[in-house]
Amino acid sequence: MCHVLMYNMSTASVRQLRHDFASVEAAAKKAPVKITRRGKVIGVFSARRNGKWHAPDFAARAKEDFGTRFSSVALVDKLADGGER
Repeated sequence: MCHVLMYNMSTASVRQLRHDFASVEAAAKKAPVKITRRGKVIGVFSARRNGKWHAPDFAARAKEDFGTRFSSVALVDKLADGGER
């Protein structure tokens, strides 16, 4: 594979993203990169600027979305408190 240095990359095709992810990622650390397929923009790839990634609290989200209607929320609470099934 031929590696080409790309400066000021503002757009990248899906092919470039798949085959040369490292250069697209490096460009995204400097500025957002538009991802195109057949000449049309299908997304924007940008680097995360703030600290570490934290997993979402799925139990809290389930409670918020389903309330007490969702039976496994009670199970999750029970298991989180150290109880058994």
